[in-house]
Amino acid sequence: MKLLHTSDWHLGARLGRVERAPDHRAALRGLLRIADEEQPDLILHTGDLFDAYRPPYGALELGIVALGRLSRIAPTVVLCGNHDSPRLLGVLDHLAGAQSPKRLWFLTRPAVWSQPGHPAVVACVPFLRPGAIANYATDDPSQFEGNYADGIRLLNHRQLDLAREAAGSRGIVLYAAHLHVHGARPGRSEKRMTVGDDYATHLDGLQRALYCAFGHIHDPQLLPGGITRGRYAGSLIPLDFGESRQTKQAVVVEVAEEVRVEPRELPGGRPLVDFDGTLDELEARAADGGLDESILRARVVSDEPVPDLMDRLAEWSPRCHVFHVANAVRKQAVKAVATHPSDGSEPPIEELFEEWRTTRGARMAAPAEAVRSLFSEALGAAAGDAPDFGTARLAAEADRVLASLAAARRHR
Repeated sequence: MKLLHTSDWHLGARLGRVERAPDHRAALRGLLRIADEEQPDLILHTGDLFDAYRPPYGALELGIVALGRLSRIAPTVVLCGNHDSPRLLGVLDHLAGAQSPKRLWFLTRPAVWSQPGHPAVVACVPFLRPGAIANYATDDPSQFEGNYADGIRLLNHRQLDLAREAAGSRGIVLYAAHLHVHGARPGRSEKRMTVGDDYATHLDGLQRALYCAFGHIHDPQLLPGGITRGRYAGSLIPLDFGESRQTKQAVVVEVAEEVRVEPRELPGGRPLVDFDGTLDELEARAADGGLDESILRARVVSDEPVPDLMDRLAEWSPRCHVFHVANAVRKQAVKAVATHPSDGSEPPIEELFEEWRTTRGARMAAPAEAVRSLFSEALGAAAGDAPDFGTARLAAEADRVLASLAAARRHR
């Protein structure tokens, strides 16, 4: 039997204002190529299909289309992750049930997946919050005493007992979960709320499964301890700069005389570039499109403010996708402290604007002269000194018509 294990797609994720859909599509094309080449008997997605409870329509469509293509290759089981909405996945499962025979399942509660004639049985544990664990750890929730890890351990034993019974003589028992295992290596991107000690579980008893497919940790890796056979498949793409150096993977598992586990590399989409240096160094990096089709986070160090920094970057690499650019100025202007009483007069507004533009507004993307000219023109318009572009004539005509209407009403 052959299994394809993927996880943590996080469809709908953004990086600031940068849409990640192009990167997701690139990675999914790579995943589909692997599925076409390997022709697995089962595909497991171990949670966080979407990045939010209410994913954008485009992300929803991308997920349905990709899973539909995978399910045509092999039965596909998707677990609910902590980012997924159980209600939404429940609706998708009902819709998938309209297909006969059913090829796609969305599991929002612990369950044992099996199908007549299929060689594998899977003990499935979607993401569970601490308040819900007592309902699944024992037959009588009121009698449960223990922490989150204790509850998951009891649940795992129950699920594997049921899976072993369902497998019978076939003997291929797999385990799938969206959980944090104590000792796993979280990336810098993951929220500590659900990968901290309160959510840490253990691998006790999971050696009974031939392979344990895990989701939730974004950095692809073996399960800790070296005793339980299994992996975190990791996230589909580098979701932020904390994952920029991770190689993303899917996992192919072949069960025969022995179990062979082979990670397969996925395309990560546009590279995430983290730059910290001078303006000259940025120009050398970005000139002639050097940063085109990348997502950039940059800190540019200079002696004086660079008010047209974004314009220069756009000229050097017009197809660079900017997440964040900051100008760190070594010689920030410092105002002298007045030693004599002020006369209370405000400096001219043009002077205040120029000061803001060259200090606080250093990241604004427009030429300084053009901005100064537009600002002066706007001030003139506000004061009534700017040309009216024909509006005065229209206003006079409107006043004349209104006066005529008012006179007609008085003579009625």
